[in-house]
Amino acid sequence: MNKLKLIISILLACIFLNGKVQAQNYLEKKITLDVHKQSTETTMFILEKLGGFNFSYDALQLDPTKMISIRGKQKNLEDILNELFQGRFTYKVVGSHVILRAKQKHTLNDNMWILSGIITDTDGNPLENAIVYEVNRQASFITNPDGRYKLSLEGDQNLSINYSCKGYKDTIAYVNLNKQQQLNITLKPWEIQTVFKDGSLYTEGIQASGKSIDWAYTYKELQDIGMVNLMVSNKLLYVSNNLNVQEVRFAQVSFIPSWGTNSLTNGLVSNKISLNIIAGYSANINGVEIGAVANIIRQEMNGIQIAGALNVVGEDVKGVQVAGAVNTNLGDMDGVQVAGAINRVKGEIKGLQIAGAINTAAAKITDSLHYRGWNGQISGGINLHGGERINLQVSGAYNQANSVDGIQLSGAVNYVRGTTNGLQMSGLYNHTHKLRGVQVGLINYADTIETGFPIGLVNIIRNGYQKFEFSTDESFYINAAYKTGGKSLYSFLKLGAGKYLNAAYGIGFTTKPDRKFSINLDLSGSALFNTDSDYDLFAGDLYRAQLGFNFKLNQHLRLSTGPSFNFCSPDKKQDKVLNQNLSDRNTVYYGNYYLDKAVSSLKNQYWFGWQLGLRF
Repeated sequence: MNKLKLIISILLACIFLNGKVQAQNYLEKKITLDVHKQSTETTMFILEKLGGFNFSYDALQLDPTKMISIRGKQKNLEDILNELFQGRFTYKVVGSHVILRAKQKHTLNDNMWILSGIITDTDGNPLENAIVYEVNRQASFITNPDGRYKLSLEGDQNLSINYSCKGYKDTIAYVNLNKQQQLNITLKPWEIQTVFKDGSLYTEGIQASGKSIDWAYTYKELQDIGMVNLMVSNKLLYVSNNLNVQEVRFAQVSFIPSWGTNSLTNGLVSNKISLNIIAGYSANINGVEIGAVANIIRQEMNGIQIAGALNVVGEDVKGVQVAGAVNTNLGDMDGVQVAGAINRVKGEIKGLQIAGAINTAAAKITDSLHYRGWNGQISGGINLHGGERINLQVSGAYNQANSVDGIQLSGAVNYVRGTTNGLQMSGLYNHTHKLRGVQVGLINYADTIETGFPIGLVNIIRNGYQKFEFSTDESFYINAAYKTGGKSLYSFLKLGAGKYLNAAYGIGFTTKPDRKFSINLDLSGSALFNTDSDYDLFAGDLYRAQLGFNFKLNQHLRLSTGPSFNFCSPDKKQDKVLNQNLSDRNTVYYGNYYLDKAVSSLKNQYWFGWQLGLRF
């Protein structure tokens, strides 16, 4: 019961909360105003032309004879207005209008009255779905097919009524109970036009505080999200998407999006603190938001957002998002995103995504986003990044990115469409177009290696160093090797057959392989196998460092020869068999003597050797 009383108290407090109302567009523009002994009316006209908006106010509240002088001060519009009117007004932006409202409080009476009328276009056709909005109390109405509206109002003071419809210019009207209860409005079509022929005369010094956004595209996608359609009514979405109003309030409480302290104007209000018992819908969050099920933000979230199931943001996020199931952002992400299942960012990420299943980012326009700062993705399943660069991808199954500057780790597959700068490691398959680092996996593929090398059982380099080599050495009568890699570094697989068999993997370095004379160094480790049935099949490990001097015979064929150093570590677990018939150490294949001695004595052996081969 005490908890219920606390919630009701919070609701009532927020209902009567009078937070500072602050426009988010025109009022924040930087304007350089330079006037000398001009009337209030003339000064406001100049401000309108500089800012590209229209003032709306009760003319009886201004002194038209007052003369004003301001010398070249660059301030935002709100500060200029406070200086002009000595703080007597508050300001609110509705559409293209900046509304001046006197701060003195008007006493509300108990009179409830109805304002009604018809909204038409200039040809007299009724406008369906036009929005009628009473500024002070935020009451709103959407017209029916015959353009009619009916708005319930309270009090007898002058009230500001905004009439708006998509494709038409907004209109502000002032009404009073004693003078008007019916008002028909004609809206003019919206036409793009310049204020002055010489725009540079008045536009100098104006700096927009926000960025241009494709509103229609953003809202369309926000509405397409299933949870948004489920939680937010069509009427609430329509009002917030088509009524250009911005307000900031300190706090709000919602039970569901259409039932809360901001009622149908939830999507028009920015909040510093937002508490959603089940789910909520706001224009922006600049602080903290907590929702038991879902938080839905029409524009931006700056701060901390926590939801039991779902967070949805229509534009950019700066801060921390935590959701029990899914985070979905239709803009950029700058911060940390944590979800029990899925994180989705339509724009670019600068920060870290952590999800139990899937992370996706920068998927809106693949290969078109610019790399800024550090970013990373960690998930239990799949990471997908469509931006220009990512620094860290860690997943249990699959990673995909355009380019990686750092580390890409996966239990199964890593796929990079562009360049990998750093480490690409997976349990099965790595793929990159250009490699500047190291690939570690069972199978590695690269179109080109500029620096670095792949480490894996199978390494495929489409435009790199690819050589087949047949050779003989002091221990094996015949060896077959496949070498692939970059211009200088490569890896290779080699099989050898003689008195013993071996399967080797190694890495190598070569100088200018296309020249007449070149040198290479191969380092390898191999498994040694017995062909004598008296011994266990596995004989031990053989390590070899081999220096090769290469002579170009023709365009495709090279002769290679040089010394080597060998170290054999026999398998100590096998049964010791006394062997009195060691191989002859005075033949060219004297390496078999050291192999026999290592296997029979179970002691390490090392020796210098040779090799001779043809490479093509």
